[in-house]
This record gives sequence, structure tokens and C-alpha cells, in this order.
Amino acid sequence: MTIKCDDDTFIAIWLRHNGYVPDIAKELAIAERSAFKRRSNIEHKRQIALPSGSRRADAARSREYVEKLGHRITLNVKDGTVVIFGDAHYWPGDKPVAHDALVRFIRLFKPAVIICNGDAFDGAAISRHPPTSWAKMPDVADELAYCQQMIGEIEEAAAPKTKLVWCMGNHDTRFSARLAQSAPQYVRVHGTDLPDHFPAWNFSWSCQINEDVMVKHRFRGGVHATWNNSLHAGMSIFTNHLHRLCITPVTDYRGRRYGVDCGTLSDFGPTAPKFSYNEDNPFQWGSGFAVATFKAGRLLPPELVMVQDGVAYFRGQPVGMMKAAA
Repeated sequence: MTIKCDDDTFIAIWLRHNGYVPDIAKELAIAERSAFKRRSNIEHKRQIALPSGSRRADAARSREYVEKLGHRITLNVKDGTVVIFGDAHYWPGDKPVAHDALVRFIRLFKPAVIICNGDAFDGAAISRHPPTSWAKMPDVADELAYCQQMIGEIEEAAAPKTKLVWCMGNHDTRFSARLAQSAPQYVRVHGTDLPDHFPAWNFSWSCQINEDVMVKHRFRGGVHATWNNSLHAGMSIFTNHLHRLCITPVTDYRGRRYGVDCGTLSDFGPTAPKFSYNEDNPFQWGSGFAVATFKAGRLLPPELVMVQDGVAYFRGQPVGMMKAAA
């Protein structure tokens, strides 16, 4: 049973446990991410900073990220839904249609796992690529804050026991790459890695579900990437990076598997400044995300939530009009 307490009591508990969230959450009988969220709200409301001890969960996760990133996360999903989204490229004030659909979908369908499949953070101002036509890029601090706000909405919509996984994308790595190049002495300093700022998520390069499904930001390239991804992975594989939002089946003597491009969560078009590098060429992209359903440990045919004409659809219905999980 959740223990209710006022802000002063919460602060006292936080300090008594030296900011170690697993113990704080256990004492209050709440989820760890709820403790992080309450701490953030109190810090904002009172304009204070609650100190972090050396045992704090997100600090430990930061060290694991530096030392072990490259190892995959493995999950067993017998019966349930996994939602996979990516390439949100959140810019301050830009709230995509697919983002709102994702939040609503999570509330209605209560997935067992939510996977951010890379590039929620864009990092335009710290890219190795030069800006296009003196384009105004958001500051890193503003972009990070907005990314935290949008990811926070996803966390809030998730059920307490939902697993949150983040497979790093190439844009995500921009966050620490610039600092690592110019000041490598800051390695392992808390705050210099993207995972430090999203403590509720488990970070890795890839996530394997059961024995035959792989999720990672990118693998093969080109127009036939989904085919080649599944062909060369030897299993069903969900990727992002190319923003195409499509499903390609591959069948051989072992059966049928799928290559899935989970699209982009972002809105796009010729007027979107974050994608001005496309030079007004047609976008072979799709806005939306992917849904993987498992029954008795077996992946059923993957599905897509797709934005068309400003409306997100799933199974022929506007997500905004759905009342309950199908």
C-alpha cells in the first residue's frame, strides 16, 4: 500500500536514504520512477536540489552505461504487448501527433514493455554536420528539458510494472560525444551521459525479446533495409533510423519472420526546421510507431500505428477515439 506523505516528509526520507531511490521507493511503497518524478516536482516547486548519494540508482546506471554499453538487454515476454517507437527528435515546442497517440495507446493497451528505439534526443546544436542556411538550432539545455518533458509523459502513461528500455541511437550519442572529444577527463562524471537524465530507463545498444526478436536502432541501410535486416539477423528485427514505417516478411524453410521499420515519432515535411537538410525532396518516411504482440512467447504479425492526414490510426480506428484496449 502506497504511503502518503507531504513534501517535507518526502525530503526527509530522501535525505535519510542519501538519495538512494530503491530504498526510498520501498519505504513509500511506490515505483522508483514515481520517486524520481516526485523529487523532480519538489525541486522545481521549491527551487532546491535534493542531493544524490554515491549509491543512487541512476548514478550506478550511468557507470554501467560507460563501462558496459554495447551489451544487449534480454527480456522474456510470454503474453503481452511491446510498443516500439523511435526517432522522435524532440525539439522544444514541437509536439508530434504520433507522440500524443503513443501516450494514449500506452494508457489503453498497458504494454508489458515500452522501447524507445533511439534518437529521442536530436542534438542538432552539437552535430558534426554544419547548420543549413544559418538555421536556428535549440540549445542543448532547452532540448534536453523538452525531451525529458515528452519522455516524462510516456513514463506517466505507463503502468507501474511496465519495463522501460532505451536502445541508443546515433543522435542520442551526440550528447556525450562532443564532450568526450574535447574533454575526455569528464568521463563518468554524473550528468555527462544521456542516461543520467532519464533514470527510469534501461539503456543498451539492443534488446532481444525471447529467442527470436531483436530490437535495435539501426542495422542495414537502403530501400530494402527491412528485408536485409531480417535476412541477415536470422530473426524478426525492429529498427528505426530510416523513418520509413513499414513491415517486410521474410520466409524460408524455418518459417516466417519480419523486418520492421518503426518509422519516426516526429511530424515532418518541408516546413519542419529539424529536417531542412532534406532540401524539399519527397520524404519516404512514415510518422508512427510499431506494436509487437506475443502469445505463448511467439511473436504475432507486427502492427503499426500510422499517422495519415494528421490523424493516428490503429487497426482502422483513430487512436484518439479508442476507449479501451482491443
